[in-house]
Amino acid sequence: MHTDHQHTNDFLDSIGKIERAKAPVFFQTRLMARLEKEILPQQLPVWQRILKPVPVLALLGCLVVLNLYTLGNMVFSKNITVQKEEANLSGFASEYNLYNTVDINN
Repeated sequence: MHTDHQHTNDFLDSIGKIERAKAPVFFQTRLMARLEKEILPQQLPVWQRILKPVPVLALLGCLVVLNLYTLGNMVFSKNITVQKEEANLSGFASEYNLYNTVDINN
């Protein structure tokens, strides 16, 4: 039977047989590069930040909405202008009694 002392010695001997862990090749270089990248993110120039998809899509969306608004105003303002012109013409005709038709054939 193993005593506690022998058991401890067997355990310590087995620890001595364990191989030391080895890091992959260039592990430290890659780790340092990743840490530097996270600590000091590189600033992109303004034009590269503006040309990312989200700002471009937002700008295009604003342009579409602005164009639709402008077209809507143009269509409705033409209808109002036509109605005003008709009102002005009917006022002019009634002012000068142009509604009274004269029959030339009689």
